[in-house]
Amino acid sequence: MKKTFKVMLSACIVALVLFSSSCGGNRETLNVFNWGDYIDPQVLKDFEKEYNIRVVYEEFDTNEDMYVKIANNSGKYDVAMPSDYMIRRMINEGMLIPLDMAKITNYGGIEERHKNLPFDQDNAYSVPYMWGTVGILYNTSMVDTDDEMESWDILWNPKYEKKIFMLNSIRDSIGITLKRLGYSLNTKNEQEILEARDALIEQKPLVLSYVGDEMKDKMVAGEAAMSVVWSGDAAVAMSENEDLAYVIPKEGTNIWIDSMVIPTT
Repeated sequence: MKKTFKVMLSACIVALVLFSSSCGGNRETLNVFNWGDYIDPQVLKDFEKEYNIRVVYEEFDTNEDMYVKIANNSGKYDVAMPSDYMIRRMINEGMLIPLDMAKITNYGGIEERHKNLPFDQDNAYSVPYMWGTVGILYNTSMVDTDDEMESWDILWNPKYEKKIFMLNSIRDSIGITLKRLGYSLNTKNEQEILEARDALIEQKPLVLSYVGDEMKDKMVAGEAAMSVVWSGDAAVAMSENEDLAYVIPKEGTNIWIDSMVIPTT
């Protein structure tokens, strides 16, 4: 991750036309808006030293929080890392600057399967940065070995009342529920969406909390038996607690891609 970030971010710097003024010395400032826990703070320090750049680094918890801040022009960022569906929205609303791909010389090192996807078919506005899945992180010492963990149904099992964390993400919570019901993640069928809504309302009494980045620490501490998670967060949590395991349910899931973009701000 560290090497990838330094190389990719240096390429994006070259692509930028304008930088904010730095308040210290002759260094220019790069304003970065990213997901929490994506970059080791030491990487930022190393990057600043190597390229004589001052990095102002801010984090967000959800795509929606990121969108609101940029849309309201309450933060001027040179580089941001939204997810696939949000990138499509930002393109449609004229919030992103087209990239000069000739200046991003290491773009060829990215796997082809992550390029030319529906949210940016010509890769005109975004460079893939991270990808992963949505699944269930569970504590093997807190679940019944007879229970089937490889199904979204486990999140509706009354046995685990107040031992379940759900993601504080509308899209992901509705998405996994649609998959549990046998529907498409991207359905536009109103009846199917209402059915998913009702299922989440039915599940609510079983949920301990709807969480974001803090989920990792909570699962490591054994505060719940299971949680809906992004795979990157699952990997971090499992590295800190050997009782934790991650599964992608058999009904299917979402593959997400977070990409680097340059906002018009």
